[in-house]
Amino acid sequence: MSLDRLSIRGVRNLEAVELEPADGMNWLFGPNGAGKTSVLEAIYLLARGRSFRSTRVARIIQYGSNQLSVVVRRSDTGKRLGVERNADGWRGRIDGRDSQRISEFAAWLPLVLVEPGSHALIEGGPEQRRRFVDWQLFHVEPDYLGTWQRFARALRQRNAALKSVAPGAVLDALEPLLIDRAEEMTRARALLAERLQVTLGRIEEELAFRLPGPLTLRYRPGYRGDDLAKLLREGRSRDRERGFTRLGPHRADLEIRCNEQPSAEMSRGQQKLAAVALLLAQFRLLQEGQSLAPILLVDDPVSELDRPHLERLLSWLCARTTQCWVTSTERVDVPARWFHVEQGRVSPVI
Repeated sequence: MSLDRLSIRGVRNLEAVELEPADGMNWLFGPNGAGKTSVLEAIYLLARGRSFRSTRVARIIQYGSNQLSVVVRRSDTGKRLGVERNADGWRGRIDGRDSQRISEFAAWLPLVLVEPGSHALIEGGPEQRRRFVDWQLFHVEPDYLGTWQRFARALRQRNAALKSVAPGAVLDALEPLLIDRAEEMTRARALLAERLQVTLGRIEEELAFRLPGPLTLRYRPGYRGDDLAKLLREGRSRDRERGFTRLGPHRADLEIRCNEQPSAEMSRGQQKLAAVALLLAQFRLLQEGQSLAPILLVDDPVSELDRPHLERLLSWLCARTTQCWVTSTERVDVPARWFHVEQGRVSPVI
């Protein structure tokens, strides 16, 4: 799957953008601040409903404009997806039909982003890695989104009961559903971690990054043992004191080690390499796990990686058959459809 049309209006400093990208490698180059990353941001915004650069919509909308729009067409089905955003909210359309569900856009436009802040997946808190695992499961396990939503609702209900000091009978009634969904999530996440580990090993061999040793993954479910019901009953008093549920998949983590050492002990450069490998493993699993091939966005690898690792990454990217978007300040010697970006103007290079 690839995009064969991309239209962008009102995004940061970009002038009106109308592109016909290639099925494979698409490379945006130009000086810093020209708008290269904003093109990736627009694609990401359409697929995920948010920016990877800012949480404030006002910063994404072009100065002097009151809204932005992004429209794409998929080459395999001809399906058109579009979104408009302003300070008050957003409006999405799929083939002319209104859609307000981000999950629907994510399903039609699966993508993986590798960018300078990706090392937060390694050095950041557990929430980053839970989001990473859950997003993967949304795409490869059709029922997982519903399970996640039902667990989140049950968790909110239990937390509300704890804060209101509801009697034990109320918690007795609420906890079975929470526990059932928690166990489903734990099984799905643990299985995905195992699949990721196998795929990550293959990616490490292909990339041949210079890390101290192999990367290993282990899923930590957010509670010890296998009897969550007992743990919740025994922990009610402390949960009431805290006003929230202390144990469960909402406290889980994907433990990442390199050569059996905690990821916190890795250097920043090693964390960046580990993040690239893990995200490419995610990309590979998406390719293998669904009929819609994902899109890969890679922001500024030339500045982020040293020459040997950059060459290995570019060699890997050039061997892919799915669509990839890359940015840099300069051209490099790889086969690609090239677009020059200068002061917000995106122009194809003939």
